[in-house]
Amino acid sequence: MLKRTYFCGGSVMAVALAMGAAGSAAAQAQPTVVEEVVVTGSFIAGTPEDAALPVDVLGAAELERQGSPSIVQLVKTISASQSALGESNRYNGGAGTATINLRGLGASRTLVLMNGRRLADSTQAAFQGGGQDLGFIPTAATGRVEILKDGAAATYGSDAVGGVVNFITRKDLDGFEVDADYTLIDGSDGDYTVDLAWGSLFDRGNVLLTAGYRHRSRLDINERDWARTPMDAVYYGGWSGSSNPGYYGTPGGTTFFRDNGCNELGGQLTAGVVPTSNTATGSVCRFQFSAFNDLVNEEDHYQLYGELNFDVTDTITFHGEVAWKRSDVPNQRLSPANLTTQFPTPRTAGGTSGSTAVPGFNGQVPYFVPATHPGLIDLRTQCAAPLSAAQCAGMAGGVTMAKAFWRAIAHAGHPTNPDGADYQDIQNTSFRVSGGFKGEFGNGIGWDAALTYMETESVIVTNDLLVNRIQHALNGLGGPGCNPATGVPGVGPCQYFNPFTNSIATSAVNGAANPYYRGGANPAVLNNPALVEWLYGTYTNVGTNNILVADLVFNGETGIELGGGNIAWAAGGQYRYSRSRDDWENLGDVRATPCVDSIDDGLPICSDPVGPFVFFGAQEDYDVDRDVEALFAEVRLPFTDDFEVSAAVRHEEFGGQVGSTTNPKISARWQATDWLAFRGSAGTTFRAPGQTQISPGSSKGVSNIGGSYRAVVTNNNPGLQPETAKTYNFGVLLDTGAFKASVDYFKFDFEDELVLEPTQAIYDSLNCSNAAIVARFIFDGACSPANVINVSRFVVNGPSTKTSGLDFKAQYDFDDFFGTDMVDARVSMGLDGTYLLTYDRSDFTLFGADTVVIQRAQDRVGRHELTGEFYSYPRLRATGFVNVNGGTWNVRYQVQYREGTEIIGAPCPASGASAACRYDRASATFINVGKSDDYWQHDLTGQIELPWNTTVSAGIQNILDTDPPFVQSMYNYDYTNGNPLGRTFKIGIKQRF
Repeated sequence: MLKRTYFCGGSVMAVALAMGAAGSAAAQAQPTVVEEVVVTGSFIAGTPEDAALPVDVLGAAELERQGSPSIVQLVKTISASQSALGESNRYNGGAGTATINLRGLGASRTLVLMNGRRLADSTQAAFQGGGQDLGFIPTAATGRVEILKDGAAATYGSDAVGGVVNFITRKDLDGFEVDADYTLIDGSDGDYTVDLAWGSLFDRGNVLLTAGYRHRSRLDINERDWARTPMDAVYYGGWSGSSNPGYYGTPGGTTFFRDNGCNELGGQLTAGVVPTSNTATGSVCRFQFSAFNDLVNEEDHYQLYGELNFDVTDTITFHGEVAWKRSDVPNQRLSPANLTTQFPTPRTAGGTSGSTAVPGFNGQVPYFVPATHPGLIDLRTQCAAPLSAAQCAGMAGGVTMAKAFWRAIAHAGHPTNPDGADYQDIQNTSFRVSGGFKGEFGNGIGWDAALTYMETESVIVTNDLLVNRIQHALNGLGGPGCNPATGVPGVGPCQYFNPFTNSIATSAVNGAANPYYRGGANPAVLNNPALVEWLYGTYTNVGTNNILVADLVFNGETGIELGGGNIAWAAGGQYRYSRSRDDWENLGDVRATPCVDSIDDGLPICSDPVGPFVFFGAQEDYDVDRDVEALFAEVRLPFTDDFEVSAAVRHEEFGGQVGSTTNPKISARWQATDWLAFRGSAGTTFRAPGQTQISPGSSKGVSNIGGSYRAVVTNNNPGLQPETAKTYNFGVLLDTGAFKASVDYFKFDFEDELVLEPTQAIYDSLNCSNAAIVARFIFDGACSPANVINVSRFVVNGPSTKTSGLDFKAQYDFDDFFGTDMVDARVSMGLDGTYLLTYDRSDFTLFGADTVVIQRAQDRVGRHELTGEFYSYPRLRATGFVNVNGGTWNVRYQVQYREGTEIIGAPCPASGASAACRYDRASATFINVGKSDDYWQHDLTGQIELPWNTTVSAGIQNILDTDPPFVQSMYNYDYTNGNPLGRTFKIGIKQRF
């Protein structure tokens, strides 16, 4: 017969404190019959949860006592997890996904499993460093979660660097369940979830079917006053120097005036980086594009899951599962137009611009407004202050736009969307099927064979302005019915696009009337909304990841007896096939539309094909795949009843230039006394570069660089090698019955880290006499930090990183209510946390020029960087709780603590030219932002069992309605640790039939 084990919530919860969930179930959960427990981190059957490796386990009952948190909320309570996707709109991708990032090493370095089998990498999470989408996990089917907080390449192979999270489905449902909840959120329509589950237990197995739906309502940034603040520094808060009103110049490209209305429309003039009301030409107009964003996107999530387990014979069991998930992010709100990094070509070269400026990158010149443009004529003739007579006279021959300080649409908003924002739609769909058999030979050797296939696809539909359409419309030859080759400017279907603020009646940013508006007196300056909408081009990007995994594992005992029992072993192999594809619709496909002129069906004019859009670069489709073969072995040596040693080794073969890698690991556990035990482990781990990263190609995005959002081109690197790490863990465990505690010291030593070159560091290293640095930039004119419009970076094997810290947890279980018999209640109290000791990175050198240091060695403990690299490392993260259980009811109080952080880098200089600065308007000086406030969040949840198999739950999250502390980021808070929702109220009901 197949071995079955029994465990109760109390035994599991002895090691579950790191989830911040423990207390409630430790003594109260009823024993449950489950299939054999194979603890994450070992393939040897019967490995206990409190073995040599630091594994934490959280069961379904514990999750209920936490208030059935969403995956996003759950990840935030795990003290060992930092800087993950999920709660907030992170602007540069990842919408609709949630990831986990153990040890803050990156979500791509935490391996996520479902029932012990791999998931495919999320195509959307790739925008923020990779990883698997936790939203795929079927909520209604989850029975427990196991978290291994240690490197596990010796067991699971590539990607298990920071640890492993294994979601295991339930096997005990016999009947039908309906579970629904609603969360009230101020300023939002609230979030709600409905889960259905049906299960049946029969003599030789069980079947489980679940369906789930979750809706998240959008939370506008304007609903939180701390998220959208006046500009007091140009490095955060969603402010950009690429604006409208913008800078204009002579036909030759020399800047000489700025359009009117910046402060009046909701922008901010700055002299350098100092906020000012000075309207002199030298001041820059800043535009807060985040005014058109949401703190939380509207999202719809759908899940379906089915599972079948049955005994084929007395010694063979079948397991099969199928899962499907879709997430929709409709109308994700964005700035009405992107900043401009591409420009038209001059008429003398067959292009669309009449500018006489000297062609720059790709033979392009600034956008040009001819002297006959009605908006320019009105601007020049009215010559409203603060424009000077000399400036207005200089407009007579037409004007150009300054490349670095202009965008086509800003404070005017999108013309046909009522909220003024532009929209993009994102849909993620995933499908997974897994099945296999396990059994036992007559000689007692067990075996497990499985095959798993998964596909995940993202479809992104987004917009960007088309360079040539803008220039045609500036020439009066715009509009869907106008032929630029034969039309007459401003006649019939041919229309002018007016880029000046005299066309804006009311600001889409602050709702204020524009004192410079001229449309009432001169309708010729108005923009036709249909014309402006015509300026946008739409493209669709479809990204697909596939994975096929075949596993074969054998395990058993050797028959060699040691003092503590037989030597146990496991061995096996794995084959993995992965494939990544990216398909771009024509406007986004660089082969179909290589240049800005390509949309006119004329001769493309460009030396560097980057597409037709003002900002988004066109991409080339790719289709890459990889085969990986692996062999592994594991042995457990029980030298005595109290002391055992385990060893494991895994060899993976990637082929090609990546080659192969072999990773060993050793661990030990010593039960020194009945109440005291020690454990430790040491090993090596690795992560191979993705096949996409080592394939030729590049992609284009945006980053806050030098206080302005600028274009960033990310280049792949065929020369990448795997990153490697040495991992260590040493722990002390105490168990006196009512009191359980543990402290673990962890250490990770990285080499050849797979990482993107930091764009801010490249920018800060700009030296116009260093050809290697200069080659990374595109300038609007001469080499100068102020003239940078594009930065190029590479995926590289970067610096070494060393991180270490302490995990701690403790729980005390009372058999009564603090020594009394009040209402027969029992109490559990607990605390868990992570204290970060070190996070040191060595010097970062420029790829291709190893003698050029672009970033000096860093200590990231207690530091953050949330405008470009997206990390935050509080020194201390901790969660405490008090749980009171009365049999049919349960009440839990929980408090989360996150120590404040400060931005990494130099302190604030007097000039204010640093992200560490904030402008103090009272003293008219810049001050150092310093360390952010510590963050405390208090939560209260309760459940009561009613007759009729009904459970009602209620909870208040963030009881004190505490705002997240300010840190330098686009939304002015730490979205990896803080909570933007404020106080929320949740009510739920579960009905069992």
